[in-house]
Amino acid sequence: MSYWDSHEAVENIVDFALLDKQLEIIANSGARVTLCVGMRQPRWPETHVPQWALDLPEDERIEKYYLYHQTVIDRYKGNPVIESWQLENEFWNKSFGQNNTFSRRRLKKEFSMIRNSDPSRPIIMSLANTFGYPLFGPKPDLYGTTMYLVQYEKGRYTKTKFRPWYFRVRRALVKAISFRSLIIHELQAEPWGPKANWEMEDSEQAKSMGQEQIKKCIAFARRSGIKYTDLWGAEWWYWRKTKSQDMALWSTLASEALESKHNA
Repeated sequence: MSYWDSHEAVENIVDFALLDKQLEIIANSGARVTLCVGMRQPRWPETHVPQWALDLPEDERIEKYYLYHQTVIDRYKGNPVIESWQLENEFWNKSFGQNNTFSRRRLKKEFSMIRNSDPSRPIIMSLANTFGYPLFGPKPDLYGTTMYLVQYEKGRYTKTKFRPWYFRVRRALVKAISFRSLIIHELQAEPWGPKANWEMEDSEQAKSMGQEQIKKCIAFARRSGIKYTDLWGAEWWYWRKTKSQDMALWSTLASEALESKHNA
């Protein structure tokens, strides 16, 4: 993530020390990165705008964001650990998040800025939760969808009513409409409860995610027929391993990763 409110908390003072360090750690581990850019990026409140920018009129805020957006692209386009860009996150999801603005004109300009500055790397754009379809531009190289099986909403836990066949159909429709592939850019592999993960007891976390539920989520994704999946929750797995000595969860994920590599 390249959160605007994290890296330009004070107007005109840009500090990428934290993001630089994250990318360095990932590069040293031999992994690769999809770097998310845009006002709206994963994690609440979704739209990560610094307070000083929220105090500006909207047109001035957008112009300030364009400057930041270009700064991020220029800084990291030469970094070999980055294999792709993700532009915004579920941009048209109007039911979730705070301080959202929905402007196709802005989205197209952000897209053009990436494409013109770094034409070699693919751009990924996520669809609007489980219902969105790519009817209008801009057209990225890949589309992404989320896949959550158990969530806490309106005071209770609910299970998805979707089945793997729905995502098979959705993948086919995206291909037919846009001639682009659909990936799973967020497969639930961490709890979704009434509080932040670190604020919940183990028993509460287990209501939406645990060793067996992760297996169910991965099996669900495989049955969807979508070939590429990013699991959402690596920080939680590591936290469980180091803080709760939950080696069973870690071993399960390692085993699933080996199976996926073997079947690829």
